[in-house]
Amino acid sequence: MPLRHERITSWESPISKAVWQLRQVCKFLPSRPISLWDSEYGCAPFVLKTAGINADKLMRLRSNLCLWSKPPVYSGKGRPRVHGSKFKLNEPGTWIEPVQILEINDSKLGLLRIRLWDDLHFRNAAQHAISLILVERLKEDGSIRVAKPLWLAFCGEQMPPIDEVWRLYLRRFAVDALSPKKSGSLITTSTRLRRQINQTKAA
Repeated sequence: MPLRHERITSWESPISKAVWQLRQVCKFLPSRPISLWDSEYGCAPFVLKTAGINADKLMRLRSNLCLWSKPPVYSGKGRPRVHGSKFKLNEPGTWIEPVQILEINDSKLGLLRIRLWDDLHFRNAAQHAISLILVERLKEDGSIRVAKPLWLAFCGEQMPPIDEVWRLYLRRFAVDALSPKKSGSLITTSTRLRRQINQTKAA
């Protein structure tokens, strides 16, 4: 079952509640965790407010987001640029070359193509680089099977290998399936933290 459910009060926002929960959970962990977040938290405010928490973040992104590449090398004239080129998730013409492309045949999902870009950022969180992951389901001929791909952003110290990191996010769907369907907004802390907390308390 999920580690904790808490109702969001009228004076709180989903992001403020999530930040508080993550900070509380990390106090009990013996090592830095990878936390999993829905697209509501794939944004600059969440990245900024969790920057001081000892946890990596794997966030789903909305397909209409715009990210930015790192700025070019300073020319020595004028004010240094903060952003590079635009990277619009729903406009392939704006994409730069990925640093890695991997095709795998998953036993449940079939043929997948996974692409990775490094050193991107949200416009209002330029000092916090993220790695962007695109997961697409393909037909046997290599054409797109599902129109809506999965976009993920990793923000943290050490990202797992590309063939592993996207699978971590699939665990969130199992957590959501176990969540009680009640009125109002609920925040769920990832169940993968429970084992580490129990081990810490038992030590």
